[in-house]
Amino acid sequence: MYASIEVDSAHWKNRGDDTMIDSRKIGAYISKLRKEKDLTQVELADKLNISHQAISKWERGESLPDITSIPVIAHVFDVSIDLLMNAGVYKMDHSKQLGKIVQHLLEDKPEEVAHLINSGSAQVNELVDIAPIIKSSQLSKVSKKMNTNVWDVDSIVHLAPFLQTEALDEIVIEAAKKAIDCKLIQRIAPFVSAHTLNTIADQLLNESTEPMELLDLAPFLEEEYLNDMLLKVSTGKITWRFITEMAPFVSDTALSALVLQEMKNPLNEEKILPLAPFLEEETIDQLILIAGGRGSWTFIQKMVPFIGEETLNTLVDKAVDGDIELKELTELAPFLEEEAIERLLARIDPNKLSPEILAKLAPFMGGSSLGNMVKQLLKTK
Repeated sequence: MYASIEVDSAHWKNRGDDTMIDSRKIGAYISKLRKEKDLTQVELADKLNISHQAISKWERGESLPDITSIPVIAHVFDVSIDLLMNAGVYKMDHSKQLGKIVQHLLEDKPEEVAHLINSGSAQVNELVDIAPIIKSSQLSKVSKKMNTNVWDVDSIVHLAPFLQTEALDEIVIEAAKKAIDCKLIQRIAPFVSAHTLNTIADQLLNESTEPMELLDLAPFLEEEYLNDMLLKVSTGKITWRFITEMAPFVSDTALSALVLQEMKNPLNEEKILPLAPFLEEETIDQLILIAGGRGSWTFIQKMVPFIGEETLNTLVDKAVDGDIELKELTELAPFLEEEAIERLLARIDPNKLSPEILAKLAPFMGGSSLGNMVKQLLKTK
């Protein structure tokens, strides 16, 4: 029994050229040839030793004939394989060797197909055209024997879904030896092995301390690899700016470990600020407590939108105990709960409460609490 193969026609129509297989056009052409022969679908199915349902799916453009059935169909209708695959349209500049390619594949001679392409007798596009009806093992055997100079970006992209991973990896690695095309790698990344993607990433990291091209590959790199990459910061092999760009793709745990380590050096506080949106709340709270201990209030003020409620309350308590200057805490007032502010003012020494401080806290206090504090302030003055 000959088979048919399901093909997403829309995928091929997006290639942007007129050399692709179009299952709907081929199906319509088979239907035309069948009617010219005055054959029913059942009669044609008998000749091809397949089900009439398969014929129906071909003619509706829902699937394509298997490569083994292509020569048989061409023979039944007395047309060339080239004409059949081009839906009855003669193309002088294309598919000159398509029949030979199909025949070599049927005879399991991938080296002959590769020779046609390497010699220039056939084009890679012809292989791309029939990729949907070739077994991935056959296609991969052909690709492994093709010269590297015959590949172009378009061909690699469109063959990627049909090649075995190992074969595609070889093509990518060879191409990367000349120059890394990250846009290409990004387009075929879902079909490339993690090992090969890591190799490409390593090459980019070795070439630059700020390989922004790597951002295109980040969504496809393993999280473990990205986490290990953070270790290169301390050695100067990658920049903090690059880490900031990569932050959305790195695990929270690894990023937190990095910033907590770097926080040991006060000079690194400004480097850490851009990473705040990607840090766990627990990590931010630890950073704030460290910064508070060293009096880094500028850092705390910039980080306050990301600080948890519990840590803010801890800062309020430190202000009450006199460990933090009240004027410093007032800068955080927009982010403090009304209850926390009132608790602070209820426990603070009125002599430490100046009109300036009260003015900063007033917009965030309840009316009655504010009135009481004003009265208390007037008494002390």
